[in-house]
Amino acid sequence: MRLRIFTDLEARLSRVRLVDDKYIYCRPKRDPDAKLPGVPAINHVGLWNENTARLTQMRPFNPPGIFVEFLPVLWSPLSRGAVHGDMTVRLHFVTATLAQTDTPYRDEALCRFRLIRAVKLALNGFSGGADEQGRSFSQFQYSGSDTDHNHEQICEDLEEWRTHCIDCSASVDDGYILTPRNVTLDTGDIFADAFSEEMV
Repeated sequence: MRLRIFTDLEARLSRVRLVDDKYIYCRPKRDPDAKLPGVPAINHVGLWNENTARLTQMRPFNPPGIFVEFLPVLWSPLSRGAVHGDMTVRLHFVTATLAQTDTPYRDEALCRFRLIRAVKLALNGFSGGADEQGRSFSQFQYSGSDTDHNHEQICEDLEEWRTHCIDCSASVDDGYILTPRNVTLDTGDIFADAFSEEMV
């Protein structure tokens, strides 16, 4: 489930672009090969691993970056191995600037909030229908934020979304639903209804 959500999130965030020094979200068009304007607004998307606390020990990246954290999930059974549960996805927005709001660089100091605004727009209506393995998640609901008010150059703002996940992958094999017994609907038997012609 986490792999599915992370992959879909990564693709969605790639559509947040920097065009003429403005963050915009480019909605998918009918033409899947259409060129996106500007440049990617997010230089790195990865899994959260206390990244800001260990910047000197980790592979360097060029901010801004977004790190995805999956909070613990309590799964409940449905039937035949399928489970469902509420998941909270926390995004860590890591940006870098020395600008202050009371200087001529006010726009640079507030740029992080413009990026968050563009990502919120990108995740509006974001959901995932059932894939070939039976994994799906409901529309993301924006549920919380935590602004970094104690930072130097590196700033880490947190934004959270909730979703409901259903994982039927234990009941699916190669795109087919597993059943307790072998079942087929094409046996070749002839069925005769009492009031109609026989059917094959």
